[in-house]
Amino acid sequence: MDLILPPPAGPDVVTLHDVVAWEFKDESAPVAAAASELRAADAVICVSQFTAGEAERLLGLKDAVVIPNGVGEEYFSAVPLSPEQLTDVGLRQPYLLYAGGSAARKNLPGLAEAWRLVHDRLPEHSLALAGPRNRARDALFAGLPRIVHLGRLPDPLMPGLVAAAAVVVVPSLYEGFGLPALEAMAAGVPLVASNRASLPEVVGGAGTLVDPFGPSLAEGLEYAAGGGMAITAMVKKARGRATTFTWERSARQHAEVWGSLV
Repeated sequence: MDLILPPPAGPDVVTLHDVVAWEFKDESAPVAAAASELRAADAVICVSQFTAGEAERLLGLKDAVVIPNGVGEEYFSAVPLSPEQLTDVGLRQPYLLYAGGSAARKNLPGLAEAWRLVHDRLPEHSLALAGPRNRARDALFAGLPRIVHLGRLPDPLMPGLVAAAAVVVVPSLYEGFGLPALEAMAAGVPLVASNRASLPEVVGGAGTLVDPFGPSLAEGLEYAAGGGMAITAMVKKARGRATTFTWERSARQHAEVWGSLV
């Protein structure tokens, strides 16, 4: 009788995108065994140096390998939505775009305060909010002029929506990576982003980085929406920087980590 043995176990590699569950009570509760499982893994990959540092601080994880995420090719080739397509979702140009959720770390109160301060200096612009609606989010922006709640939109619409924006704003207090910022950069749209967490690491000097509070966000939005040579040069720089964040490169570096453990 032949004895059939199971194949030897392969290396245990984990990719960690963020540690928000340990930092924010309104996020999903952390998995009880996560910290010990991460420390027991053969390798842990983090999507940013910021996340690697937070994993060490909060979970005792050391020697993580940093491999950034990529941005989809559909953002580099994005064609701005037509006026007719924008009308279908309740928009017209020019608009500032926020795309994301309503968790505390997303800092929507800061964005609402910024719009309260700056809307009269950008009288032609609206502020478009893409992402799931809820009563708290609606109440936060209630009474403010030219707010367009887009709700959750189909994924195929998003590159064109981003590309048609006058400015993309990412006001987050905490991001493990910050993909919306990178998507704006790839689409060739001026970016205003918080100077916190992983965002400076991703954006580099290719966007307008500001303190994530109302007055600073308002100033950044007005500056970016004003255009001019400096903004044009920044957008060009941002698009070039975005080309270094590809999923092909990310996959290759992941494979190298796996290969080193076999």
